[in-house]
Amino acid sequence: MQVSGLRETKKAATRAALSRAAAKIALFDGPEALTVASIAAAAGVSPRTFHNYFQSREDALFEFMVIRVQELTAQLDKLPVELDPRDAIEQLVVTHLRDGDSELNSFSAMFRIGEILETLESTTCSLDRDVLIDPLVKFLRARDPHLDEFDAAILIHLNAAAIATSLQTFYRHPEPRDVEDGVALIRRACSWIKR
Repeated sequence: MQVSGLRETKKAATRAALSRAAAKIALFDGPEALTVASIAAAAGVSPRTFHNYFQSREDALFEFMVIRVQELTAQLDKLPVELDPRDAIEQLVVTHLRDGDSELNSFSAMFRIGEILETLESTTCSLDRDVLIDPLVKFLRARDPHLDEFDAAILIHLNAAAIATSLQTFYRHPEPRDVEDGVALIRRACSWIKR
């Protein structure tokens, strides 16, 4: 591997480590504990190094969301092409719920981080929400050529709302929760979109 390739790989790893550290702190310690110093310390770098990668704590947290959407889109791309894209999204969520993702990689964590970002966003934060939607829009349009960009974006937002409502309802159930109750809620919510 060339020196520049190794350097870029190391930079990408540091950027990912900072974004994961931001997500962990926001989820497990609360947004009030989310500071540049705490993120840098959790990632094992200095605050100065943090600022080489991100302008703000919000940017680091948003990067975690971008990475998760890219990972999820890659998983969607691996599903059979003949599977309807709406069914593919539903299947992915159900599989993740049944497999019991690590708490940080769960859909529940993504929704909580989204809520935290909404409360933290400052006027200096330059979050481009299209970055989260674009990979999913491309997936839908590749699987269903009849969808234009607007329709695909609407479908993504409808699915996100349906899945978020399902998971919020499921996670409000008292412990121990039966995963199949969550699956039933997801399937019920997604069925509204398919009507």
